[in-house]
Amino acid sequence: MFIISKIIGFLIDPTLWIVTLLALAFFSRRRGLKRKLYSSSALLFLVFTNPFLVNNLSYRYQSKATELTEGETFDTAILLGGLAGLDEVRNKGVFKEASDRFIQTARLYETGKVRKILITGGDSRIFRKQQYREADFLAENLVDLRIPAKDILVENDSRNTLENARFSKRILDSVKAQGPYLLVTSAMHMPRAVKAFSKENIHVKPFPCHFTVTGTNTHFNAENMVPRAYCLSLWKTLLKECLGNLQLMLFSPGVKSISAK
Repeated sequence: MFIISKIIGFLIDPTLWIVTLLALAFFSRRRGLKRKLYSSSALLFLVFTNPFLVNNLSYRYQSKATELTEGETFDTAILLGGLAGLDEVRNKGVFKEASDRFIQTARLYETGKVRKILITGGDSRIFRKQQYREADFLAENLVDLRIPAKDILVENDSRNTLENARFSKRILDSVKAQGPYLLVTSAMHMPRAVKAFSKENIHVKPFPCHFTVTGTNTHFNAENMVPRAYCLSLWKTLLKECLGNLQLMLFSPGVKSISAK
């Protein structure tokens, strides 16, 4: 299933679709087909680079911000990996664009909203040349911020969201942690993450961060109608999350969101 999900993740890239149509058009010897392929690639380009369309769809899909009330605390925050990677040249971990997950988790601990942090994430690469586990890298950086190692739990074997939930449950059960737990991940990833943790009967309250799109980005104006390259990446993320949700519904029909109120 892990390898299949990686292949699907590669195939759902709109950039790949556009380039494939252009290549087919270039090598086609039939004038009518060539014209249709070029027209189709142009249409896909206009659709998948339109900021207004993808911003509005993404804004409606992603989880909305969570405000914790005064005095509301949790035993454990669960920080999902996917915010760091390996620089294979230096053989060192590096933070990536979703690093707001790390910042918000550290902030939750420092402000007393959570007492412990569980980091879940291993190495999602298919071909591994160097030993690297994301959770270990993140734990080291939390310790560098003077968060006590005794308050950090590490799950470093998972390769995807389903394994995040499954392997996290083992650790939470082993230390007899008290739920509900505060689940920290990107706003676009949160709907799928909540369902995955629900599948494992882990009671969580979503705490989304790393908001890719804000309400300001959804306005209909000239700027939002000009084709933008970043839209291709945002579409890929949105499609990946939607397909992940579909997978959960098909293979885990009883799954539903469960969160603390």
